[in-house]
Amino acid sequence: AIGAALASAPMFANAAATVYGLANVSIDRLDDGQATDNELLTLSSNASFIGFKAEDDLGGGMKGLFGAELGFNLDIAATSMANYNVFVGLSGGFGTVKLGQIDDVVKQVGRSVDFFASRQLGESRSMTAANGMDARLANGVNYESPKLGPVMITANYGLANNANESTGSDLTNLAIGVQANFSGVYIGAAYKLMDKDIGATTDQATAYRVSASYTMSPFKVGGLYQNYTDDTPAGTATDIDLNVYGIGASFKIGSGTIKGQYYVAGESIANSDNGATLMAIGYDHSLSKTTTVFVTYAQIENDLTGAYSLFSSGHPNPANDTVGFNPIANGTNSGLSVGMAMAF
Repeated sequence: AIGAALASAPMFANAAATVYGLANVSIDRLDDGQATDNELLTLSSNASFIGFKAEDDLGGGMKGLFGAELGFNLDIAATSMANYNVFVGLSGGFGTVKLGQIDDVVKQVGRSVDFFASRQLGESRSMTAANGMDARLANGVNYESPKLGPVMITANYGLANNANESTGSDLTNLAIGVQANFSGVYIGAAYKLMDKDIGATTDQATAYRVSASYTMSPFKVGGLYQNYTDDTPAGTATDIDLNVYGIGASFKIGSGTIKGQYYVAGESIANSDNGATLMAIGYDHSLSKTTTVFVTYAQIENDLTGAYSLFSSGHPNPANDTVGFNPIANGTNSGLSVGMAMAF
């Protein structure tokens, strides 16, 4: 009876899927800057993930799209997986529309000039990611224009996930940006408007980011500037106006690349003395088109009340270690990292 039911069931054609991903692991020697000797030797899994993507030719120049990237740990026995970019969409002469969760254009503009692969110690988002500036937009409606010569326009809108406006939880996010590539020059600019849940009220914050790079092989140089502003309901004494800026460069020698970058975060609140500086140097060596080994040294020097750490979502804090890593204000946290990354 089961066989007969299966035989009579309609057969569905499946779009062919491609499997891809990245395995990135490093051995890190870390110092959190505490007065007591609190150094840590640990293994880190750095935003390793497996991805699946598929396209379906709908005719007339249109395609159906699917993508899912799932982050996983290679350093501990954790079985849970985290969603990275996940979406379903359509593409055609009008551009590309994706529904789901993907990197917003503000994040894209920053990653384009990050010389530390967004997964190594010293990545720029250790300084730039505060206040939701480097995010994947959940519940997102995302649009990418077709290429307009060297220019592409991107817009992201994060839909509200709660209809209770009276509690200030009906929150939305909007980002729009433009990116251009021509003759070795990259230029990106993006603006973001964010609803913030402040108790029973909703506050709005605004931000913008601009970045640029120039490549004249074997040399590349790039930089970034961003501003985040939030006029909080509590009054001007707590209003946030945070500027972050930085520059980096790389030089290719055979199969290797020498690189470095320097970033500065200013005070986020007037007279708060809570800024910091980031310095990173490194060397990447390509063993093949898909496998790279690397060594990186990076440090963040916090101002009197600064709270910046070398770790962010790309190269995460080894919280699974019982010793822990807790950077302090008015101190320097640093790390030496040796690792390997394999794309597939």
